[in-house]
Amino acid sequence: MSDARMPGSAVCVARVDLSAIRDNTAVLTRRIAPRRLAADLAADGYGHGALATALAASEGGAGLLVVSELEDSRELRDSGIVIDVVARRGLSSSGTERGSGEDEVYSAGAVLYGLVDDPELRSAMRVSALVVGTKTIEAGEGVSYGYTYRAAARTNLALVGIGYADGLDRIASNVGTLLLGGKPRKIAGRVAMNALVLDLGDDSASVGDEAVVFGDVRRGEPSALSWAAALGKSAAEVVSVFGQHLPRISS
Repeated sequence: MSDARMPGSAVCVARVDLSAIRDNTAVLTRRIAPRRLAADLAADGYGHGALATALAASEGGAGLLVVSELEDSRELRDSGIVIDVVARRGLSSSGTERGSGEDEVYSAGAVLYGLVDDPELRSAMRVSALVVGTKTIEAGEGVSYGYTYRAAARTNLALVGIGYADGLDRIASNVGTLLLGGKPRKIAGRVAMNALVLDLGDDSASVGDEAVVFGDVRRGEPSALSWAAALGKSAAEVVSVFGQHLPRISS
C-alpha cells in the first residue's frame, strides 16, 4: 500500500517520532536522578533534527542541551528554549562529567534516540521507500550494475526508490534486507544512486507498496541496530546519514 504521507513527490523518507525522544528522555532522567540529563544534539540531533529533538528532550525532562559548537545554540535560543546549552567538548556521549549529586551530568547520545538494545527505549527514526517498478526475470539473468547477482530460478523483483544518494550505503549491496509485504527481502545486486532491487521469489509487489529499511520493532519492523549490524556500522552513523540525506517528517 502506498504511503500518502510521503512529502511531495518523494519516494523515500525518514520519519522521526518525537514522542519516542520525549519518552526516552523521561526514562533516562528517572534512571539517572539526581544527575541532570544532557541531550546530545550533535550532527543535527543525530539526523533527527536538532531543534525538534531539543524541544522533545526538554519536554521529557532534560536539564541540559549539548551542541557541537556554541554557534549551534543560536537557533535553539531563538526558538525560546530556556534550559542550558553547552558545547559538546568535554562531555562523553554515554557517560558523565565530573561532579556529584545534582551537579553531575549524564550525556545521552545514542540512547536518547533509542539506538540501543533496551526494552524501555524506542527507536525514534523510521526509514522507508516506495516500490517504483516490478519485473520478473528468468534463472541466470543478472540484476543491477555489473550483474553481481544472478537469479537461481525464475523470480519476481521489486525496484525500490532509495539508493546511495539517499544515504543507503552501497555496502548493503547483496547483503541488506528491507521489509516488504511483511517479509524481509534481500537486496539483489548493487545499490544504485537512487534505487535498489529486492528479490521477492514467488511473491509479488505493486508500485506504491512501502518497503521499510528500519523502524519500530514493536510493529515487526527491523531495527536500526540490526540494519547497522548487517553493514558493520554503528546505528548512530546510519541514522545520522539518512537524516541528512532524506526528506524528514517529524511528528
